Amino acid sequence: MTSAHSYDLTDPQVMADPYAFYRAIHGDDAKVVEVPGVGSWIGRMADIKVAAKQTKIFSNSYFDEGGPIPTGVSGDPLEDDVKCIFSQGPEVANALWTTDPPVHTLHRKLVNKAFTSSWVRLMEPRIEDIAHQLIDKFASTGDVEFIHQYAVNLPMIVIAEALGMKIEEAQTFKRWSDDILRGNLDVLDHEQRKVVARSFVEANLRFESILNLRRKKPESDLISSLASAKVEGICLANKEALPIINTTMLAGNETTTNLIGNAMKILLVNPDFVDSLREDNKLIPGFLDEVMRFECPVQCLYRVVTEDTQFGNFELKKDSRVMLGWGSAGRDPDYFDNPDTFILDRPNAHRHIGFGWGPHVCVGLGLARAEARIAIGAILDRLSGFKIASGYRPTYAPTFATRGFQDLRFSFTVK
Repeated sequence: MTSAHSYDLTDPQVMADPYAFYRAIHGDDAKVVEVPGVGSWIGRMADIKVAAKQTKIFSNSYFDEGGPIPTGVSGDPLEDDVKCIFSQGPEVANALWTTDPPVHTLHRKLVNKAFTSSWVRLMEPRIEDIAHQLIDKFASTGDVEFIHQYAVNLPMIVIAEALGMKIEEAQTFKRWSDDILRGNLDVLDHEQRKVVARSFVEANLRFESILNLRRKKPESDLISSLASAKVEGICLANKEALPIINTTMLAGNETTTNLIGNAMKILLVNPDFVDSLREDNKLIPGFLDEVMRFECPVQCLYRVVTEDTQFGNFELKKDSRVMLGWGSAGRDPDYFDNPDTFILDRPNAHRHIGFGWGPHVCVGLGLARAEARIAIGAILDRLSGFKIASGYRPTYAPTFATRGFQDLRFSFTVK
């Protein structure tokens, strides 16, 4: 087996299929592997859990006092014209995902007051309506480009409405989300930085206006809950609320799209799974857990090292960046038997850490689970005879940080 240290995760071929790299990590018992120009990859489940809990050493607070500005992960100095674009937006501060306890603990309590299980249950009928309305648009055609006609639109509309935007603004919302996500996860050149900066400013100006309106006149949306939530008499300031709204937009959009798309691809190549899920739809949540383990929508998230640290035999320097590899953890043979095999009824699939681990576990995981469960359930209820076109190969988005398809085309019949 090739050594884990011989792989370059920024290589397009490795990004397209990182699983040989992950196997090498586990085969070598490699605690840390360098990703050229990006940082250090921590990929084994046990090591990730250790790092994720040690927030004083592996910190989520990797932005300076200017707040969470999406400038890419290269670490290159920010160009003057990009600084000028960012300066045109509202002030933002580190909040929730870019803070550590005890500040993170306070913000988490406030956000938990919005993301309640009862709120998710209230959302489910609307999620079902959206799913069936989207299927109605392509059901008569007999074929679909599933990602952009369904997997993108369902979570995009749900979270856009939850954040106070109109359904006709959903495409603008999606553009903001895609650009800001790239600014948080990918290496950007100068022109890409300008694009990301413009979307960031546009989004924050719009959300600031909605936030101010909801503070005066609350409605039943998520942004109203964020605006009014209090812990010990403390509300979130706008500069704290805006990054949390941005995080909600990203986590409730791209990642859920990837989960739905990855689940559908697995069903397309495993028609026996389709039969099993139709016979017993109670298997769908466990199936989705196995998707999260097998093809994790977010393959890694970043931390910054706050002091020189020995991690196994590897010296991590202060201010260096590490990546916690949720995707490689899902393929850890110490936790999952036959990790490279998708097992529909895997008894411990729920042990995946695809939604994160430790204090920063995804606050919106309940909504993501509900959206994916309803999305796949609606497809199985309405459509049958799924078939990928001969010679067609779906393509993954060219990034190592997330795992999802650029397109996914197949034909079907209506039940």
